[in-house]
Amino acid sequence: MKTNYKVVAFHEQTDCAQFTQEGMEDGIRKNPNRPVSLISLEARQSVDQAVIRGLCFNKFKADITIECKQMPDTDAALVFGELKLVILSERKRCWPDCTLLEKNLPCPLIDGVRYARVDSPGKLCLGDNLKLE
Repeated sequence: MKTNYKVVAFHEQTDCAQFTQEGMEDGIRKNPNRPVSLISLEARQSVDQAVIRGLCFNKFKADITIECKQMPDTDAALVFGELKLVILSERKRCWPDCTLLEKNLPCPLIDGVRYARVDSPGKLCLGDNLKLE
């Protein structure tokens, strides 16, 4: 059985998004070495409902929110139609002055965020299921 990653939201509050080698069109381009950012729905909900707020909670913006049981591993290829995203080894890191780190509290962004490169451009819409290749 293949794992599905259902698209539940885009940062730009749109129904569909086009992806090029540079990332999501009209998306957030903070780092050209990490063209696409993904967050799990569970991590997004944890951030939104957090009482104690981590330093990145207001700063971090994911291109795509996905519903999944577990985030994909490094080098995993997620495909839908022509689109192919490959998960990068780099992960979300903590800032030394983050309240969560100082208080030794867990951060949902550490396990709930992945970065990807676009191996093959394509389109993605809400409700689409990215599949592991």
